Amino acid sequence: MDRECMGKINRYCQKNKYKLDYVDVDMRGPSHDPEFEVVVKINGVKYGTGVGKSKKEAKAAAAAKTWDMIEPKQDNLLNVHTSDVVISPLPADVLPPVDYISLLNKYSQKTLQLVDYNNINRTGDPHAPMYSCSCVISGHVYGNGKGNSLAVAKQAAAKEAYEVLQKQESFRLKSENSSNTVHELINSSGGQSQSESWGITFKDSATGLTEEVKDMSLSEEPSNCRRYVPSSAVKARRVLAPNFDNARNEQKKAMSNICRSKSEANDEYTVDERFRQQYKNIEPIGKGGFGNVFKATSRTDERTYAIKRVELINRNVKREVKELANLEHENIVRYYCSWEGTDHMIYPDSSKNSIVAVSCLFIQMELCEQGPLEKWIENNGGNPNYHMMAQDKFLQILKGVEYIHSKDLIHRDLKPQNIFLSYEGKIKIGDFGLVTSVTYNPLTKNRGTQSYMAPEQFGDRYGKEVDIYALGLIWFEILSALVSHHEKNKVWQDVRGGDLPLNFTKRFKIQVPIIKKMLSEDPSKRCSASQIIDILKSRDKDNSHKAYSH
Repeated sequence: MDRECMGKINRYCQKNKYKLDYVDVDMRGPSHDPEFEVVVKINGVKYGTGVGKSKKEAKAAAAAKTWDMIEPKQDNLLNVHTSDVVISPLPADVLPPVDYISLLNKYSQKTLQLVDYNNINRTGDPHAPMYSCSCVISGHVYGNGKGNSLAVAKQAAAKEAYEVLQKQESFRLKSENSSNTVHELINSSGGQSQSESWGITFKDSATGLTEEVKDMSLSEEPSNCRRYVPSSAVKARRVLAPNFDNARNEQKKAMSNICRSKSEANDEYTVDERFRQQYKNIEPIGKGGFGNVFKATSRTDERTYAIKRVELINRNVKREVKELANLEHENIVRYYCSWEGTDHMIYPDSSKNSIVAVSCLFIQMELCEQGPLEKWIENNGGNPNYHMMAQDKFLQILKGVEYIHSKDLIHRDLKPQNIFLSYEGKIKIGDFGLVTSVTYNPLTKNRGTQSYMAPEQFGDRYGKEVDIYALGLIWFEILSALVSHHEKNKVWQDVRGGDLPLNFTKRFKIQVPIIKKMLSEDPSKRCSASQIIDILKSRDKDNSHKAYSH
């Protein structure tokens, strides 16, 4: 049934020429038993969210919820004659029939007053968010709005602000040239009578919107609502203001660019001023107890980066930036810059989400396009040359850890989810949120991911050897990629104790003795990263190849 919904949504979007996307939201749980979350987006607006044990299952669940939202609206939409009305693909109860944001933008351009949307807040669960924001005109709040998407909240705030403008005569007395701007705007939009000098009568909103579209300039950036207008809609024509001199036009153009810049900023995920102003195309790509990670393109150099957002709970949060800034190695995620700001934090446990903006640390880093190591294992496990490729990847991990240890640092949270691959397939160790110096004594207890933590890491006396223990588990995980998730989950506790499965020991005769040393309960018996590199390099490639039973 869920798969049928995917087909129905595809046909619905093709028929109406809407853009359909299934966006990966999150992947939770261990690599051997993951849970995927996917959201459906139509013309960039979020609809249903689905969860499943595979991406296909999550997509199907999201499609089913989306169709439940769309289907009840179809009969109503079919009853509307579309020859004179511009129809939005969104349900009637999601976006209003009148584009108030566009009306305020035109008002802004005519009066040279800045219209902006501030105090953006997101609450609720990830699958059912609730947004709120304020419409601010020249520094004063004129409207507040709420909705199940940021676009809806902005439209609600814009509507309230526009209704306030209708009642405030002082705004049209801003200057002699702009005294009748709102009145002119109304005449150009819907042709209302002189007695309705302060706005649009919203009773015939569909007709008013059609006229508004007719008056829009072809060169104008479409607002959120106009992006949903089908190609069959009435074509726009350019309307020129006859009495503005060049200087006035330059001022209007500058104001238009400011408003356009604001609308382009993807502020659905952030309210931090620097993040919104200096980056575009902001998309979430990860979240956890540490904070959130976004993919964003710099407006300055047009390059795409990873931006990590961490709540500034205590001074230790800045440790990651200080240590990462001093590391420079081809197998370490590259650090570029950081800044402090305020934003709303989103956590897997929605009860921890911040209702008000809190102090945050933003870290700009190298983007690893191929994602985490666990994804690489999943995608390449069936490759005939997998184990040759895996050995190369593990050597790169060892080199990165060797470099970290050479700086007298301990990573403390090595796992496949914190090891990434660049666009070229090069290993990049990341997430230095728990990095610490070997000189600290005592160290913090229970810091790391428990399933990858060395036994002594549950106490406060440990050293670099905890990273070697985690590497032993990671090496086993890479080599046993073809083992089912269920079987791997069943043997994990035994593996942590150095008791490897019989079929694994038979297949990887060269690697098993090294892995067992790495997993030794006695930290002093574990090999260092440099020693393991020397051992692997000393092995003849042909001998290594014979160890695998193909």
